[in-house]
This record gives sequence, C-alpha cells and structure tokens, in this order.
Amino acid sequence: MRRKVERLIRAEEEGGYEAMAGEACSKRLSWYRRNAKRLRLAGTDVRRAYSLLLIQYLGLDPRDVPVIYEDEKRIVWRSYNFCPLLEACNRLGLDTKMVCRSQEAAAQTLVSKVNPNLRFTRNYDSLRPRSPYCEEMIYEP
Repeated sequence: MRRKVERLIRAEEEGGYEAMAGEACSKRLSWYRRNAKRLRLAGTDVRRAYSLLLIQYLGLDPRDVPVIYEDEKRIVWRSYNFCPLLEACNRLGLDTKMVCRSQEAAAQTLVSKVNPNLRFTRNYDSLRPRSPYCEEMIYEP
C-alpha cells in the first residue's frame, strides 16, 4: 500500500503515469515467464484470460470478481476486491478514472498472452469509488 502511494506521488511529480504502467507491465511479464508452464487455464479464450489475470496472477477469490455476462467473445465482471490502487487514489485525492485508465496496459499484457486479439477494458461509468464496484471486461473485437 505504501509503495502504491509512493509510486502515485512520483508519477504525479513526473507529470504522468507511463513509468508506473511500464513497471507493472514488466512485473507481469516476468511473472508470466516464471509461471507459464504450470498455469491451469480452461474454457474459451476470454474465460482463460479472466482466470489468468484475476485468479492466477492477482490471486483473487472468484466471489470478489463475479462474472455478470459471458459468451465466447466477451466476459464482463464486477470487481469488489480490495484494490491497492483504489486505496492509494483515495488517500491522495486522485481521480480513479484517469489513474486506472493509464494502467490498463498492465492488464492487457497478460490478456494478450492468452490471445493477442483479446482486449481488456473498464466501464468508466461504473468505477469505484463512484460505484460500489469496478465493471471490467475482456473481449475479442
């Protein structure tokens, strides 16, 4: 938590979140390289990407990120889990719409490992703290 706050302060001082996003992408790629052979992924590409990002990498309980819609090309869920980025934004009075948008590349990094055509995004009208959850999705255009 403290590190998230420090990174956000540094990003604000530097005038952008690009370096923070780059660090997150590198961290996820490194994790993926170390763990790729032992990952257990099943289902459609969107289900596999959801599992890779949320369950395997972030270690979230599926009850905290319930799927509200799913078909072969799209999976939509609501995130109720503890989020250090949300907490850091709240402490610093930063807009989650701006900060979270800048960090989508980190999620995209893992999603693309399942299928490079998949895309990760959020519904910025349903984003904490303005909403009780963050609505997020993975889809294939």
